[in-house]
Amino acid sequence: MGELRIGNRERELAMAALDEHLREGRLEPGEYAERSAVASTARFRSELDGLFTDLPEPRPAFPRSLPDAGSVPVGGPAPPPAAAPARDDLPELVAPIGARLGRHAGLLSALAPAIALVLFLVTGLRFPQVFLLVPVAIGVLAYLGHRHGG
Repeated sequence: MGELRIGNRERELAMAALDEHLREGRLEPGEYAERSAVASTARFRSELDGLFTDLPEPRPAFPRSLPDAGSVPVGGPAPPPAAAPARDDLPELVAPIGARLGRHAGLLSALAPAIALVLFLVTGLRFPQVFLLVPVAIGVLAYLGHRHGG
């Protein structure tokens, strides 16, 4: 039997651990971006495990995998595994930055024009192109909100 596939929960746990390593300075922003991209598209546990081979704790605490269909313990079938906590049960500090931004995408989108206006005024009215960042910012926030169920 081949390797079992992973789901969104495992990907989120890996990304949360990568966030912590970035905050602690163990990963450079470029390396963090590369590893996060791998974590967000990983299909198998081994792909996620490979992201942490050169890093100390914290490592993602993945849910236990189910035994093979053909292997039943001597004492009978194993009890069902404990349910993993829901995505909303993650503490705010553990949730990936994209999830936090995604939760507040509407508010941030509404503030984007005001932020652009302030930047325009602070630069002495020299860079009206700053307003082009408004639709870009709203698009990025909409993507993050959609990606993280917002």
